[in-house]
Amino acid sequence: MQTATLYIRVSTDEQAQKGYSQQSQRERLEKFCFANKIQILQVVYEDHSAKTFNRPEWSKLFLSLSRNRSNRSNRPDFILFSRWDRFSRNAADAYSMIERLKKMNIETKAIDQPLNLAIPENKIMLATYLATSEVENDRRSLNVRQGMRKAKQEGRYMCHAPIGYINITLIDGKKCIIPKEPEATFIKNIFIELAKGYHSTRFIYNEAIENGFKCSLNNFWPMIRNPIYCGKIIVPAYEQENRYLVNGLHEKLISEGTFKQVQQVLNNHGKPQRRTTTNNQLPLRGLLTCPLCFKNLTGSASKGRNTYYHYYHCMNGCKFRVRADSIDELVLKELIQLIPREFYLSLFHVVLKRVYNKHFGEASNTQSQIFKSIERTFERLNKAKELLLTGDIDNDDYFAIKADCEYKINSIGTSLNNAAFMISKAEKIIADAIGKFSNISLTYQQFETTYKRKIIDLLTEKRILCDDKNFHIHFTDGVKFIFNLDHENLDAMIYEGIQANSDSNSAEEFVYSQECAEIMKFESNNNRNIEPRNAQDIILFLERFTELIICS
Repeated sequence: MQTATLYIRVSTDEQAQKGYSQQSQRERLEKFCFANKIQILQVVYEDHSAKTFNRPEWSKLFLSLSRNRSNRSNRPDFILFSRWDRFSRNAADAYSMIERLKKMNIETKAIDQPLNLAIPENKIMLATYLATSEVENDRRSLNVRQGMRKAKQEGRYMCHAPIGYINITLIDGKKCIIPKEPEATFIKNIFIELAKGYHSTRFIYNEAIENGFKCSLNNFWPMIRNPIYCGKIIVPAYEQENRYLVNGLHEKLISEGTFKQVQQVLNNHGKPQRRTTTNNQLPLRGLLTCPLCFKNLTGSASKGRNTYYHYYHCMNGCKFRVRADSIDELVLKELIQLIPREFYLSLFHVVLKRVYNKHFGEASNTQSQIFKSIERTFERLNKAKELLLTGDIDNDDYFAIKADCEYKINSIGTSLNNAAFMISKAEKIIADAIGKFSNISLTYQQFETTYKRKIIDLLTEKRILCDDKNFHIHFTDGVKFIFNLDHENLDAMIYEGIQANSDSNSAEEFVYSQECAEIMKFESNNNRNIEPRNAQDIILFLERFTELIICS
């Protein structure tokens, strides 16, 4: 009696649209075997694409047949399937597999498209069956690729949402991505820090992870190269067209300028400053300047009789060193004198409001849009109830509409919670930021070492000059205006020495004409000379200080 293995393959779309269910195929194959007195040895179910023979169940079947090559009793005479497209949708692979099975004395048969391959003319029909299914598959694949390309050209993101975004379906059925908190805020801060070029990429990544950002290092590198975050969609190269970018319909997290600046830093066109290792006992390491050779002071611990003592010292051969705790106290005394004038407190409110809108205004807008979407969904549900009561729709239609509305409300509920979280967080940040700006010294003491260093970076022009007798913090001109400090000049030799040994970054251009004009008018009324460059420095300091508070 002849034997056979039944091979049953489906895919989701075929099962729904063409009736190629597994049960239907099995019933027809069993009837064929019963009518032709063929014994069924095995039934193999497959739910995989037929583009290649690299399919899980087929691979197991073929391996089993290869191992039983010498055992005729365990090897079937036929492999039966309903149609040739169940066997393969790749003509070249199909011919190869048919030959390999033929060498094992196994014949392949499609019961709905029977062919006797011993007759040469029947091979023409086999070629037609196989080519037809392959062409159908290729056409479907081409249509999908062209559809996705068209959507990308229109600015729609078609794939799984990247880190910092979430996929949602709008009321009209269109799919889109919106920012997901708190990941979106983490990503904004990461790009801002990278654009500054102060720290290494790995340091910024580690800092974000410590603060709660969830992202593997392997995913982090593609993330900071992805233009999706500045509102751009990549349209890949196709035929004669090169790869290019289009404006996306989604909400961007950062500006295009910030993204380009980050790419410059990553490409080493904007060289990042060297980052010293953070030590809680040596918060100023790398920020102090040796009074003898004008090089950066490093720091280390020296073991005393009962404990360790920390020193800032020079490694350039001049053997200068000073106790770390005494210098830290002197720095704190200088910071206590930093009391902002009333005008700059008001100006800080204005800048804080602008930064708030930059970080959290989008969350407010997102929340408003979500509320409108929910309202429209409830209106649709109420209308369906009215139609049910008037008899215009039946119970099945009503429950289908109800299920769809409930699904959409649940799908955007997460986005609503995220938006509410960011708004509540922003209110706390605004209240804290005002107090922190009013009392810089207390803010400095409360911050951890990493943020202490960032405050010093903002306040000073790169260096603090110190020795056993003299101590001098060279504050920026903007800070001197804000906190009403004397504009004393350093000794020319000292200043030139510091400048010669510091890595200066190119000045960023910030123009806020109205605010700059108000600053210059205020300082002129107080008989202090001020240049437009100083006014821009003041605005820049206020913005960066606010960003620092938000990041912390």
